[in-house]
Amino acid sequence: MTIPRLHTDLAHRIRRHLAESGAQAGQRLVEEDLCHRFAVSRTPVRGALKLLANDGVLTARPGRGYVLAAPVRADAAPQTPGSDDAEAAALFDAIAQARQSGQLPDHVTQQDILRRFDVRAPVAARVLTRLADLGLFQRRAGHGWSFAGESGRAMQEGYAFRRALEPALLLLPSFRLDRAWARDSRAAHVRLREKPWRKNDAETFHELNADFHEQLARCCGNRHMRQAVERQIELRRFLSGRWDYPVAQIYSAIDEHLEILAALEQGYADKASALMLHHLTQSATAQSG
Repeated sequence: MTIPRLHTDLAHRIRRHLAESGAQAGQRLVEEDLCHRFAVSRTPVRGALKLLANDGVLTARPGRGYVLAAPVRADAAPQTPGSDDAEAAALFDAIAQARQSGQLPDHVTQQDILRRFDVRAPVAARVLTRLADLGLFQRRAGHGWSFAGESGRAMQEGYAFRRALEPALLLLPSFRLDRAWARDSRAAHVRLREKPWRKNDAETFHELNADFHEQLARCCGNRHMRQAVERQIELRRFLSGRWDYPVAQIYSAIDEHLEILAALEQGYADKASALMLHHLTQSATAQSG
């Protein structure tokens, strides 16, 4: 089973927080506290905690959740399968950032990736293959890999696809809103909307936004539509980075998310669908402006 990217990213952020805060063995991790700190719902928090337990960072205590197994070193190298996912996610983001800043040329080899990012060959091969699956990378006839297409056009094509897909999945007879998730997501959105804005809150919203669209897709009951949304989230992550947009634009997106949740919670699927179409249209316009 594919582990949601949001879970691996959040696991990495929790691990980093534990290292930077000097947390000691036996410290209990409280789901609600983590939801508040990272402005996400309980679903990704639980997934991230499970990954960290699989990695041996945390220990599960029946009836008590998770506690820290041992102090986390900031320079600890990932060794387990769950950490491999986090390492691959970090490389994916590093390649995206290098590409967006113009530091990575159109044509590269796997050896270029190994030298530039100091990663293990299996992780590099896995990420390059994933980039190819997403249509972002393609093998050159002779040697190495080439980035495919122009990012601005790819982004707009992605939004056009999402405007056809995401409003429709809310109208499926199989759609069943996860009300516990919706309640947690609403609370996370409101907390972020009402708190004083800090620079790193843009990254927090990036994760909250991904969780919002991914979880609604998981509620639709159609695996093909869910996978298509997850693919678009990955594409957007690579092409546009981590929501380095004006605060007013982020607040507007939060308000639109809350309107969609309210319509779904009240049973107005047609209204939610129309609001989703408007939301994606607004996002596409802002992105191209």
